[in-house]
Amino acid sequence: MKFTVDKTKRINAYLFLLFFFLLSIIHFNYIIEFDDFNNVAYYRNMTFYFHFKRYFIASLFVFSNIIFLLIARMSGFMYSIMNLILFFFVAPAGLVFASSLQVYPEIFLYHNIFFYLIYVFSKIKWKFDFSTLKFNQSGPALLSFTVLAIIPFIVEYSPYINFKNLFLMDVYETRTLVNQNIKNTYTAYTYSWFSRIILPVIIVLSIYFKNKINLITSVLLLLFLYLCGAHKMVFIGLIFILLFYKYDYFKKIRYFLSVMTGFICISLLTTLFFDFTYLWDVSFRRVLMLTALLDYCYFDFFTKNESLYWSHSFLSNFADYKYDVLPEYMISKIYFNKPEVNANVGIISDGFKNLKIYGVFINIILTSLYFSILNSLNISSKFFGLFVLLVFSFLNGALSTILLTHGGILLLLVAIFVLRNTKQKMN
Repeated sequence: MKFTVDKTKRINAYLFLLFFFLLSIIHFNYIIEFDDFNNVAYYRNMTFYFHFKRYFIASLFVFSNIIFLLIARMSGFMYSIMNLILFFFVAPAGLVFASSLQVYPEIFLYHNIFFYLIYVFSKIKWKFDFSTLKFNQSGPALLSFTVLAIIPFIVEYSPYINFKNLFLMDVYETRTLVNQNIKNTYTAYTYSWFSRIILPVIIVLSIYFKNKINLITSVLLLLFLYLCGAHKMVFIGLIFILLFYKYDYFKKIRYFLSVMTGFICISLLTTLFFDFTYLWDVSFRRVLMLTALLDYCYFDFFTKNESLYWSHSFLSNFADYKYDVLPEYMISKIYFNKPEVNANVGIISDGFKNLKIYGVFINIILTSLYFSILNSLNISSKFFGLFVLLVFSFLNGALSTILLTHGGILLLLVAIFVLRNTKQKMN
């Protein structure tokens, strides 16, 4: 029997290998020379450099994972999620692992286990027999609810709106001003619910049903929420929703990898010929490599210190938190000498800081179950941009924060009652 591989998946594999190679060049030639790595190296009395044997091992794992994606049978949704995990989690962790003998190898191992557990749990078939909302009415219903629910945002944030933020100017100034002056529990909790989930869903439904009024209204509301906090991911999320509306999951991954590979090529060329590092600095260094470095920082600190047991989070009433500041600021102060900066924690390091290896497996198992439920819902690929943001959230947030504050549970409910079986409905 002749074994064949889908052409699109084969192109995706080549694109991923090329991206990983280019990211490796930028990482080992430039990124490890930046202050982030220098500060950690100074604090831990270590050196970051290109370690051939470790890089060979990391590349072998990445290559094996790419081959697995070529030959394994899975849904389009799960194929896209696993590609995103390989992109955001595994590849950057592999490069940091290859940057020093002092980087704990188990960090990279946990990321690979996460990659394969996602696939294992995708085999679970969840049954949902209850009915969904009427498909053609779900968009207008959600929009009506959102218009009313955003009124408190208008009251609270209007004095701090800065239209320069639309051009990515004064972003951090606006964010600081808002954080200092607004202490509203409702807006703090629901901001991500509307900006990352409900409004993106409404936008996709409005495009599908060609409802121009709802589309314009929902886009304007999303831009307003972006101006409320100047969170760039809200702005980028809008671009993702619009950019990745067409095609099936397999072609969307090709599109995603093509854009990322093209962008990193341009970033490298502008550095080589014009010494212009801004493009990869604000993208691949901050989003991918800094996050992977932070995993090492959390593992390094909590390998030597007692676990937190979620004492700073939902178990604060049952366990005492012994530090003066939250762990994100503590890590930033110790390893980067920046006590005012929030050192984001991903689900791998979040699990480790709370319960060592047991916490890691609790987090990756719960996350795998979460995606297995989504996989069973037959959601249309038109919502792919929504899931790019979701995977990114797992990269930059604690699991409990993602599920509650960032709206992970809400997304699950919306997926069950609104998005279920849209793969057939929106063909």
